[in-house]
Parts: sequence; structure tokens; C-alpha cells
Amino acid sequence: MKFKNINWSGRLDVMQSGTGVLLTLFLWTHVILVSSILLGGKAMSWVAGVMELKFMTDDGHGYPWVVTLIAIVIGVLALMHMLAVMHKMPLNLKQQLALRNQLNVINHADTRLWVWQAITGVIIMVALPVHLWLIGSAPETIGPVGSAIRIWRDHAWLLYFPLLFAAEMHAAIGIYRVALKWGAVRDLNTRVRIKKIKNIISVVFVAIGTASILAFLPHVSA
Repeated sequence: MKFKNINWSGRLDVMQSGTGVLLTLFLWTHVILVSSILLGGKAMSWVAGVMELKFMTDDGHGYPWVVTLIAIVIGVLALMHMLAVMHKMPLNLKQQLALRNQLNVINHADTRLWVWQAITGVIIMVALPVHLWLIGSAPETIGPVGSAIRIWRDHAWLLYFPLLFAAEMHAAIGIYRVALKWGAVRDLNTRVRIKKIKNIISVVFVAIGTASILAFLPHVSA
């Protein structure tokens, strides 16, 4: 009886927001760490070494499995987030037609943001597992040369560019919607300011991510 009385919708909302915020913070941290390649190969190698805890081993080899563990944790968080989101998605034809009619009748900007978030979410759902597998299955290759070979010689850039754009847009919209949902935005002026900040954050992180991917090019032949 108690099981039936549990407010699953409310709990799923909390799980969706919580995992979304955690994934967004990780995404932005990840982009900043990868952008160390903009400072040169040595800077990137140092960051990779810290991630693998090389400073904790006498031989300096570190523990590459730490990166694999991080990939698994991110994969689990992403799966939890996706499952929480599914209860709000228009999965059947009737719901999809209702949403389409609403968009045609009511030109509501925040509703259209939700649609964009759903579209980018599908892209992430397809691309992220591949990215996590590439990183998690070969953590020892992370570095200026190994990453450059994976991105450019093995054509992973075809995956990374769409994932970068989709993830940054999805994350920024998500943080904006979390702020609205949990009462951080209480008036129209604040909403407008936060929306501008959202757009700036998206542009900045996409620019940093794009520059970082391109910065690996010279290291392919290193």
C-alpha cells in the first residue's frame, strides 16, 4: 500500500534534475580539462597524468583504470537521467500530435527550448555511449598523441563535433530549466538574464571545445 502511495513523478523529477546538474558540471569540467591541449602537449600530458593518479605511483605509470571507472560512473548517471526523462517524453503518436498542435498554436519560447533539448538528448543518447566506450576501453591512450590519433586519424571527430554541440546546448538549456523548475527564477527580468547567460555559456564552451579538437591536429604526426 505504501509502495503505491509513493510519488514516483516527484522522485523522478528530483532524479532528473539531480543527475542533469551533475552531468552538466562534469561536462564543463571535462571541456576545461581537455582544453589544456591549447597550452601544448606537455600541459595535456600533465592533466592526463593527474587524472590517472600517476603522482601516487613510484614508476609514474599511474592507474589508467581510474578513467575507465569515471566513464562507467558517467554512463550510469546518463542512464539514470535518461530513464527519469522518459516519463515526460511524448512517446506515442497521440502525445506527439498534441505537442505539435501546441507548438503551432502557442509560440512559447520555453516550450521550443524543451523540443531542442529533446532533439539534442537523442543525439547524446546515440553518441555518448560510443565516446565512453572509446575512452573507457583504452584509457592509456589519453594524451596529446593518442587522443590526436583517435580524433583525426581514426575519424572520431565525426562523433565528437555533433556530441559537443548537442551536449553543450542540452546542458545549458537543462540548467536554465532546472532554475525555473525549482524556483531560482521568480520574475521575467531574471528569466531574461538567465537565458542570456545560458546562451553565452553555450557559445563559450562550444568555442573552447571546437578549438581543443582542432588543436589536436598538429599532434597526429608527432
